[in-house]
Amino acid sequence: MPRRLGQHFLRPASVERLLRVIDPREGDVFLEIGPGTGALTLPLAARAREVVAVELDASLAARLRERAPTNVRIVSGDALRVDLDALAPVGTRLVGNLPYYVSSPLLRRFLDLRPRLHDLHVMLQDEVARRVASPPGSREYGILSVFYALWADVDIPLRFPPGAFQPPPKVDSAVLRARFLLCPRAQVTDPERFERLVQTAFARRRRTLENNLQDSYPNLKEHLRLLKIEGRRRAETLSVVEFAQLANALSQ
Repeated sequence: MPRRLGQHFLRPASVERLLRVIDPREGDVFLEIGPGTGALTLPLAARAREVVAVELDASLAARLRERAPTNVRIVSGDALRVDLDALAPVGTRLVGNLPYYVSSPLLRRFLDLRPRLHDLHVMLQDEVARRVASPPGSREYGILSVFYALWADVDIPLRFPPGAFQPPPKVDSAVLRARFLLCPRAQVTDPERFERLVQTAFARRRRTLENNLQDSYPNLKEHLRLLKIEGRRRAETLSVVEFAQLANALSQ
């Protein structure tokens, strides 16, 4: 099977390992991104109530539609443009073998879908998965780490070498698992300001928090002092709770 649109397809043994981690149940509804040839779609459909699969490659979508059972709905389109909210009832479980070149934008898109999601299991480049799952103070900790930490318990239950795929990618891969919380880990009064603050704080990783933020927030030093956050710290040392506290203070 030739690679299409940046996808690498899981071999059967790897699919079985992934299924054991996902643990589909009879009443589950799945939203799958990038089903490809249906290697995961069809066994999910055999165990779950419904699978809605969004595939960018029209020819792959057509082939899968011909083979799919009645509880599988194939949507041909770009997951970054399709109205995923309309496809995902509350409690949906999201899965996918994501094309690596758009994995970060898709991860951001899935956060927008969060109110409808129970959890997600997505295959990513190992480096990207580590960036999302890393704790404060680690080299990989960044914007996506903070955003996901606010709303989910995140871990990496599986890793796969290149040989687990056909054709083999040039990098190791990992399954990112996010189990979404009913309430955020920290209260955020202005979500847009919170996002801007985090993005600005990480804009230049080698600079201090104060250097990155002072031009955008004139009262920054006073709020840092009141919150007992040292301005000489770098963004990667702040927890999601500290980011939320700072964003809330700057919103006043």
